[in-house]
Amino acid sequence: MQLTSASELPLRALSTLFARAFEGYFVTVPDAPSLFDARVRSEHISLEESRVARVDGEPVGLVLMARRGRECRVAGMGVVPAWRNRKLGGAMLRPLLEDARARGDARMLLEVIEQNAPAVTLYERLGFQRVRRLVGFMGTPEPWVGASALEEVDPWECARLLPEGLPWQLAPATVMGMALPARAFRLGPAVAMVADVSAPTLVVRSVGVEPSARRQGAGRRLLGALAARWPGKALAVSAVVPEGPLARFFLGAGLGATPLTQLELELPLNVRS
Repeated sequence: MQLTSASELPLRALSTLFARAFEGYFVTVPDAPSLFDARVRSEHISLEESRVARVDGEPVGLVLMARRGRECRVAGMGVVPAWRNRKLGGAMLRPLLEDARARGDARMLLEVIEQNAPAVTLYERLGFQRVRRLVGFMGTPEPWVGASALEEVDPWECARLLPEGLPWQLAPATVMGMALPARAFRLGPAVAMVADVSAPTLVVRSVGVEPSARRQGAGRRLLGALAARWPGKALAVSAVVPEGPLARFFLGAGLGATPLTQLELELPLNVRS
């Protein structure tokens, strides 16, 4: 097996390889170059630092590596079906760990579906430690009659309201990188990012509330306004929400927990000098 920079392949080919590497996985990954591009941009994925695994020149796996400051993150790692169960995962990731140490990164992060026991075992054998469980939600909140007051705003309006310490995909830097068809909507002191209002399900990417208005129902009213603005569409939140107050917020808004959960893992790499 050889590892080459993902930047050597065109984006469309990477999108196809990414989809093939997750065939039969717990969640469906479409071959959609526009979605792949949006993920690269918003999550700060470095295609130069990402790696394509090749056997006899044929691409058989992909590791996406994202970077911010002194942190890096495995934004996705998969192997095409014909080459699974051949211990390629560890062989693909170990060189990237060494690259991160050589750069001086402080830690590497990743998320793994908790029900994917082989993957959890692999990462823990490599030294990754569990940080927290991440959960998702779906449902239809009670529509709120004030939906006409919804105002479209810039994604920055949502990003600036988010607290520190959120997982990578919920972090302010990720929200700042979102662009159409993702849109931000404000209702009073609350702002939400929605992935694509034309989709059958409204995927809520983020919710932020002005600090002075928190714990007063502003976020729940906003979700209710989204339900009223697009009636008949369920709201969905991917399994990137940490257990705790934020998870309780979505439950209190009338959404139910989805069965798949993720574990956020980290591996300390270097101590800052």
